[in-house]
Amino acid sequence: MARKRANTHEATDPRQLETIANPRRQDMLARLSASGPLSMRELADQVGARPTALYHHLEKLLAVGLVVEARTRVRNRRREQLYETVAHRLRLAKAHRDPRHSKAVANIVSAQTRQLARDFRIGQESASRVDDGDARNLTFFRLVGRPSPEQLARINACLLEITEVMWEANHPGSDLVALGCVLAPVGKAKPTP
Repeated sequence: MARKRANTHEATDPRQLETIANPRRQDMLARLSASGPLSMRELADQVGARPTALYHHLEKLLAVGLVVEARTRVRNRRREQLYETVAHRLRLAKAHRDPRHSKAVANIVSAQTRQLARDFRIGQESASRVDDGDARNLTFFRLVGRPSPEQLARINACLLEITEVMWEANHPGSDLVALGCVLAPVGKAKPTP
């Protein structure tokens, strides 16, 4: 009988956090979450690497329980293992709020920004690249501002909505897109006179 996949998994185990702090493994997790279950061959094709280059990463993800063996199938008279994430949504919100995990979370963000830069370079070369309009799938920006409490609440509401749209985005035939976000206070507010 097939295992019922959980909807959400909060990664708080230090071993899981350490394992996630790697751009390649983040990419594998994201693709398995969005497209899984996948065979190693299919995952390697999506990531753009040879399966042999991914095996040790997969072993680490399996060992800490972030990826599981979903089932097997026969393709071209050969049995192949399919893998998926332990849950559809892998979250780090609890780890992010726990000061004991601040270094691990910073390492995850660093790895994530490296992966996002890689994603952008791949997107620049993509045949499906669209730079303008409602179908835009390649863009970048960094903004610094001083939002009021009301504006910050609105920003966070929009980010929550975007997150939900991306979690539910599974349109057959559509290209995968990567979306990342870092929201951080970068300076102290000026004292009011």
